Order: sequence, then C-alpha cells, then structure tokens
Amino acid sequence: ENSDTRRLQVAEGLFATVAERGLEATTLRDVAVAAGVSVGLVQRYFRTRAELLRFGIEVIYERAESRIQHVVIAPPVRKVITEVVRTMLPLDDARGYEFRVLLAFWQASLHDPEMAATHRDATHRLIDGLADAFAGAQRTGELPEDLDPGMEARLLMALVDGLALHATVTQDAFDESTVEAALGTYLERLFGASEGNR
Repeated sequence: ENSDTRRLQVAEGLFATVAERGLEATTLRDVAVAAGVSVGLVQRYFRTRAELLRFGIEVIYERAESRIQHVVIAPPVRKVITEVVRTMLPLDDARGYEFRVLLAFWQASLHDPEMAATHRDATHRLIDGLADAFAGAQRTGELPEDLDPGMEARLLMALVDGLALHATVTQDAFDESTVEAALGTYLERLFGASEGNR
C-alpha cells in the first residue's frame, strides 16, 4: 500500500482513540492498535506524537472543506448557506464523532502553534467563504445592502461552533431537532421569512 493510504489508516486509528478516551490519554501504541498496524509503522510516518496530531487536524479540516465543496451553488443563496452550515454540524453519528475529535484538537492547539495555525487558516477560509456567500445574497437582493458580510460570517461561524459544542456536550438541551431549529431561527431573522427561502 502507498504511504498516503498508510498515513490515513494511522489517522483513523488516532481519531478512534481520541474519540474514545481523549487526547491526553492517547499514546502512539493505542493509535497503532486502533489502526491495526505496528508502533514501528506509526513511527515510520510520524516521528513524534505532535507530528501525528498535526497531521490529524489537517485531515479533519480537509474532510470538512471537502463536504462544503460538494454543496451545489445555486440561488437562493440562503439555501446554499444553510446546506454549507449543516455540513459543519454534528447532525449524524459520523460528524458527531468527528466533532469530538476536533474538540480535542482545539484544546491541544492552545499549546501547539502549528496546530493553532492550521485551525486559524481553516477558520479564515470558512469565514471568507461565508462572507462571499452573504455578499452574493446582497447582490441577489436576498439580504439588505447595509449588512456587513464579514461580521455576519463571523456571527454565523460562532453560532455554528456553539451549536456543535452543545450538541456534543449538552445533548439533552441541544438535540438534533433543537440544533436544526436554532439554525433555522437565526437564518429566518437574517433573511426574513419571505419568498419561500427555506
């Protein structure tokens, strides 16, 4: 098998271990066991645990961005924004699992400048993309011209991260239908309930 496949196999082992027991308790041996490979093979591709974690966060963000790129861009813009944001919320088991891993990586990035830079870059790309979408909605007349697309993108990003966090940690108050309703309420206030934009 080629090295890219092997590296991804190790990353899957990392995600499974982190989702189960958290980052602090995750060792290279645990990752090797979860990936079904030897510790030696893990160390062949990742000299240190930090290197493995940095690769892991890159993979998580690449997957998230790949999902976003599969959203069809067509008016109304509100529908596009809704679909993009839904790809970022833990609304199914796979994304719930992914977000648990991402949460652990966020915490680690507070003490790892390289991981922090990966997180920062991915977030900026996302904010820029949402800001472009809001500006597009202004051009189609779906949003008022005096709206600040950059600020709206940041507000939506913060809402999405907050909903994802609570859907993961406070599930009794933020079940799937509540998360969907909260997103809908926010977008309705922004876009208005007009023109069957839902």
